[in-house]
Amino acid sequence: MRLGLVPIGVAIALGVLLLPRRAPPAFVPLPVADARGLATALEADEALAARARRDPLPGPVRALGSALRDFHSLEAHGADARELGAARQAVDAALIEALPLGDEVLLQLRSLQLDAFLSEVRRFESTGVESEELNAVAGGFIRSMRGQGWCVGHSLAPGAPALRAMFKQMWNALIGADRGAALRLSLDEERALYAFYLSRPHPSHADREAISAARRGARDAAHCLELDLKERAAAEKLRLAYIDRLSAIDPAYPSDYARGVASYRRGDFRRSVNAFRTWLDGHPEGPLALRARSYLRSALDAVPSD
Repeated sequence: MRLGLVPIGVAIALGVLLLPRRAPPAFVPLPVADARGLATALEADEALAARARRDPLPGPVRALGSALRDFHSLEAHGADARELGAARQAVDAALIEALPLGDEVLLQLRSLQLDAFLSEVRRFESTGVESEELNAVAGGFIRSMRGQGWCVGHSLAPGAPALRAMFKQMWNALIGADRGAALRLSLDEERALYAFYLSRPHPSHADREAISAARRGARDAAHCLELDLKERAAAEKLRLAYIDRLSAIDPAYPSDYARGVASYRRGDFRRSVNAFRTWLDGHPEGPLALRARSYLRSALDAVPSD
């Protein structure tokens, strides 16, 4: 009889363990880029750059490259709005001449400048020196990374796949080619980029400045804690924006589940409840279902009573 009770006891213990528990959401899931997809994109860029070195680009495309370099150099050195406006007009004029030549030569130009960017970033991380070549291909990139909290000293937080995707996204945006199918980032490149964004959210510059000023005048530990919560809420607000953008790109990403976590961490418990319920309505089973039920219970407990 005692032996017969063993499996019953095990079943009860497992049942207790499997019951949804109240646990605060901690981690937002990150998209996973396929290594083979990233390798394919890398090989394509390297082949395009090699072709451009072997067979010189047409004159209008070279002129576009020069216009982009002039614009970035002015940006890096803090040129005023008038100078930047004139440089931007030069980019637009060169682009008009280059577009009829097709996407292939634009891809070659982007790959050449991407290669130069990555080389200069490696040099910067090694020496701490922002070279003129880095300024010419990336403008105020390092300054922006520092402003975001993604560059400390001369160490950059993004890994190589995210850096490549960042540059290509920036390049596309500057010439207005974000919606062009040929120049669009691959899904795996987008996943690598958003995996970084979601893992390192930050408050906006204005929020960081306001919170930093408030910390200097903090009265006590309670006030400091309040400011910490405000900073986290501001970071989670940005993370929610990243989740919304990623959900439009990657239908496989568990966006409602991620919204539930980020909303809870932001202190928006009602939105967290709604997001977890939406996720469970569509995914009652699966690897995230048990955890979502647990987080839903925590969110329900945290909703303030009216």
